[in-house]
Amino acid sequence: MISTSELNICIKENLFDMIPMTIAVIDNNFNIVHANNLFKETFGQWENKKCHEVYKKRDSLCDDCKGSQAFKDGISKKNQEAGYDKNGVLTRYIKHTIPVADENNNIHFLVEMSIDITQTEKIRKEHQLLFDQVPCCILVIDKNFKIVRTNQQFKNTFSPVKGEYCYKSLKGLDTQCSDCISKASFDDGQMHTGHHTWKTAEGKDVHFQITTVPLESEDGKPEFVMEMAVDLTKTRQLEKEKLEAERLAAVGQTVAGLAHGVKNLITSLEGGMYMLSSGMKKSDIERIGKGMEILNRNVGRVSTFVREFLEFSKGREISVAKCDPGKIVEEVVTSYATKAAQCDISLENKTKNKIASAPMDFETILECLTNLVGNAIDACQMSENKGNCFVHVKVYEVDDVINFKVTDNGCGMDYDVKNKVFTNFFTTKGTGGTGLGLLTSKKIIQEHGGTIDLKSEPGQGSTFKISLPRKRLPQLK
Repeated sequence: MISTSELNICIKENLFDMIPMTIAVIDNNFNIVHANNLFKETFGQWENKKCHEVYKKRDSLCDDCKGSQAFKDGISKKNQEAGYDKNGVLTRYIKHTIPVADENNNIHFLVEMSIDITQTEKIRKEHQLLFDQVPCCILVIDKNFKIVRTNQQFKNTFSPVKGEYCYKSLKGLDTQCSDCISKASFDDGQMHTGHHTWKTAEGKDVHFQITTVPLESEDGKPEFVMEMAVDLTKTRQLEKEKLEAERLAAVGQTVAGLAHGVKNLITSLEGGMYMLSSGMKKSDIERIGKGMEILNRNVGRVSTFVREFLEFSKGREISVAKCDPGKIVEEVVTSYATKAAQCDISLENKTKNKIASAPMDFETILECLTNLVGNAIDACQMSENKGNCFVHVKVYEVDDVINFKVTDNGCGMDYDVKNKVFTNFFTTKGTGGTGLGLLTSKKIIQEHGGTIDLKSEPGQGSTFKISLPRKRLPQLK
């Protein structure tokens, strides 16, 4: 067993070579007078050489020599430097310079200990390059929601905001955002996504899809949150322009259909006028009554036709506010309760759980459901299953997607009809419909960032489902 004295001698004689750092002893003439084996392996021969010759491969003292400063003030130094190894390859290291004083407090030597950080610095620079050049805005915030770091893309878009509150700098608010997803990441330590509108340095509103990532500390709890924001402004504009182009194309197609429909209406009106005129000439009261009936019916069709066409073509902007999806279902069911009862149809609200409020246009979504429920009641009236028909309406949420569903066991639709229900001027109601109701509903759903789907079988009924992802709903203004 080794004794304590032997251990002390071993450490004293081998300490330089046991420490995993390059170590060199420098005199006040900057000559290297001693060094460990790792120093020699890294920087090569050092005997009878000055420190700047070995470290930097230069003939004169370094411009900002920390050793010179340490000889003067007697204070240890720590700094990051770059030099060349024995093969002339650039190397980076953190150097600790420690003055060694004698009994009179005179400094004749320095001990320089260096840790190689070449690879670490290379990785850091690669990460910094990725952080700055990634095509999205990145910021890191602390638990007080102060911005502590941003990437170059963020700096190019927004004013310097380091140290400021994110909600103040990016939204002009005095308090934390009510729908803050960073707070959610701080609370549960999970990633979250959402949509926000931020203001640029020029005061321009920019729409972002934001993903928050918690950055954990040693205790496993989030100490910071990184927000990665992808600019959706151009995408949303393109979607809006595409939707408008589709609407205008549909309007054009509908105008062609309208001309054909108006021609049919005129033919019917001419028939009514003939019946009325001939009845008056012959003093035939019954014929006059039939003529008036035809005229009244077709004048009503003209009024309905033109009104629905104008509502579809005008493309009014939706009015967004926080709405309770359950209230929309309640109102639709209440509105149709009397008609359903008169038709001996069971109309029920099958909603089970309350849905959190969401930004949408209450009136237009109500219009969509009104169209669907009205169509479902009509389908039940056309069914052979009279007396046992039902219409069920409900709203539910799955994975942040709000779903409205209208189900009936009416007459159903075959393959050809299903493929035409969302096209211009198509109706299954004969003279009672214009074919614009479902087309208008589809347009409204698209303006809310959602989709509408149909499942139907002849003689078994139909199910319409409106799906509205929360992350695609229009923003509150």
